[in-house]
Amino acid sequence: MTDKQNRRTFLKVAGSTGAIGITGLAGCSGGGGSDSGGDSSGDGGGSTDSSGGTTGSSDSGPETITLGGSMSLTGDNADLGQLYKDAYELTIQRINDNGGVEAGDGNTYELEMILRDDGTDASTSKSIYQELIDREGVDYLLGPYSSTVTLPASAVAAQNQKPMVEGGGASPEIFAQGNEWIFGLLPTANKYAKSYIDMCLAQDPTPESIAILAEDGTFSQSTADGARNKIENTDLELVVDQTFPSSTSDLSTNLGRVRDAGADILLLCAHQKHNIILANQMESQSVNVDAAMGTVGSLNESFKDEVGANGDYMYGPSSWAVNADFEDPVYGSTGEFVSAIEENYDYTPDYHSAAGEAVIMTFVNAFENVSEITPTNVRNHIRDAEFSTVYGTVSFDDSGVINKNMLVYQWQPEPGLQITYPDNVAQSDPIYPMPDWSER
Repeated sequence: MTDKQNRRTFLKVAGSTGAIGITGLAGCSGGGGSDSGGDSSGDGGGSTDSSGGTTGSSDSGPETITLGGSMSLTGDNADLGQLYKDAYELTIQRINDNGGVEAGDGNTYELEMILRDDGTDASTSKSIYQELIDREGVDYLLGPYSSTVTLPASAVAAQNQKPMVEGGGASPEIFAQGNEWIFGLLPTANKYAKSYIDMCLAQDPTPESIAILAEDGTFSQSTADGARNKIENTDLELVVDQTFPSSTSDLSTNLGRVRDAGADILLLCAHQKHNIILANQMESQSVNVDAAMGTVGSLNESFKDEVGANGDYMYGPSSWAVNADFEDPVYGSTGEFVSAIEENYDYTPDYHSAAGEAVIMTFVNAFENVSEITPTNVRNHIRDAEFSTVYGTVSFDDSGVINKNMLVYQWQPEPGLQITYPDNVAQSDPIYPMPDWSER
């Protein structure tokens, strides 16, 4: 963190080990109490401990609204979870430093956050959300990371009639349950590979065959299903279609099948851990394909730091372009958000970061526009809202999913990470075919 934005220290340990709470000034919550839509969590007037939960009226400072959730802050997905955490923290701090949220009920609120580590474990996450609702009086939920965790967590939101906005779960299954309390800021997983396949088919020579390797998690299987549906409408031949356990640390056998089948292009439906394994074992197994893409975690600087030159020429999808120019009420523009993340956290943000900012702004936009802040009113406003963030225009379809398509990036030796598809936003042409390992 730096002094350049006059940021004050505002982190505190919240409640239990692995919990992080942030707040501006001590105050009282505008997020508790009964809801005319049938919600009855909290009494709206009782005090809590220092963990940042709902409190009653107080003269000690401005009122607060508490946002709460779980996130992957340890384990294999911790690098990605950190991107959301940083975006949440910086955005909330900016809002509080600029005077808070001028809400539609005529009051001004500061935002407070309780974010607890779930280690990407669905059972842990469910327990965290139930505790946040029951013990901390949290009415407004920040969704977790990964579809496998988000799906059961969203059920907790529905059972307790609390709106959940998430930027880390993309499986269509999350939004096929008739759950009116969940809103997702990522395109659904079945879209993740489509732009990559379109890009490859536009190249010369045109690929004739494709291999799919997919971990057995909810998101990755949905991604693979979307790719298979796409392939059925092309002339591509699916020559390898393998599922592997999420716990595996060895893809050599799967990659051997890709090599032996002579696949022209490769699609890995998995997260960062397996993207790292893929990049390293493609070299050791001499897997020479014209293009290879990993669906999640292949675009992060931490991925490239881990694999070095083995990550060159790899592709990855993104729902956001770092060079976009969207207006935003907190940062001013996308470029200012990128600069703020770089200045405060010493890395360049990716689409997880931008989606994290949009999660906070989705709630803020609702708080600003409802005449009474209750979970049902906030949920109803989010359902019909349309507004601009650093992530672009946010609006949700009838199932609660944002309407976005994926861009394709490629790690190029020079100048580095580049948008290569679609053509109207491309920074560079794709380097296609990838050079064989013996030529690098």
